[in-house]
Amino acid sequence: MTDETHDRRPDTPDRLDTTDRTDQAQGSQEVADHPVPPGSVVVGVDGSPAANRALAWAVAEATRRERAIHLLCARETYIGAAHLDSSVAWTDPTLDALDSSLTVIEEAKAYVDQVSPDLRVTFSRPWGRPAQHLVIASHDAEIVVVGSRGHGRLASVMLGTVSLQTAAHARCPVIVVREGQPEHPTGSLKITVGVDGSTDATEAVAFAMRMAGPGGDVDLVLAWWLEMIDGMVVTTKDSPAWEQVVQRHHATIERALGNCREEYPNVTVEVHIERGRTEEVLLGAVKDSDLLVVGSRGRGGFAGLLLGSVSQHMLTAAPCPVAVMVNRREDR
Repeated sequence: MTDETHDRRPDTPDRLDTTDRTDQAQGSQEVADHPVPPGSVVVGVDGSPAANRALAWAVAEATRRERAIHLLCARETYIGAAHLDSSVAWTDPTLDALDSSLTVIEEAKAYVDQVSPDLRVTFSRPWGRPAQHLVIASHDAEIVVVGSRGHGRLASVMLGTVSLQTAAHARCPVIVVREGQPEHPTGSLKITVGVDGSTDATEAVAFAMRMAGPGGDVDLVLAWWLEMIDGMVVTTKDSPAWEQVVQRHHATIERALGNCREEYPNVTVEVHIERGRTEEVLLGAVKDSDLLVVGSRGRGGFAGLLLGSVSQHMLTAAPCPVAVMVNRREDR
């Protein structure tokens, strides 16, 4: 995206300017959905300020990487109760009149045309739960971008159910953009990655290297807390045992990196190994980052826990958007 294009982007796209498209949307008949283009950036849209921020981030990323963008606006299915022993999906003219999905799509398309007119745009308006269809779309997408507008003390409430469910079940990386976070930069990215030696973390490193772009920076952060050498807990900094622990974790990071340095020679890699609680170490490392990348669950996870505690905490507390890497094994 050029500086000129960036200057035309609204500072806060809480309400999209689509004056010349609204009448067209209201007068349109049913419009056929498009399939999700393979390797595209999929973004969930619903016209809310949170979704509009996610849209802005997704458009900037799709433009930067020359990817198609797919706008997905799910329409809830109304369930009838004509018989106690049946559950039949139904609609009536009154409810159909309340369907604003086409207007939402047209407004989103107008925003894309405004800030990135050369970007390829497709869309779909499926009936059903938003998270369900975002997960379906994730099978073909390179990334899925969702906004978060939930509020409350519990992580699942604070984050929002759509964001949480999509991040937990999607089959590609999911980027959650919360309100108040910085806009997507127009050039390369500074990315922080949480590394723990798990399969998710290994995929997270490769994903971050791809996302950073030429001239980008990737900071690999590994936190450790309780380690034992020769039956003794390691607590003395700079002691031989401490250095042995650090070297062990350096080896973990190098395994996660694999040949990424050779594949992405224009990306700067930094390594930080620190003793402390994982959440605290990551929050300290991510202050100036454009994106934090974490795994969906670490080595201590189990099949029933689809989104680990660290990932959930980062999704609600990180000052920048968070990408959740998905473990694609069938034992999920």
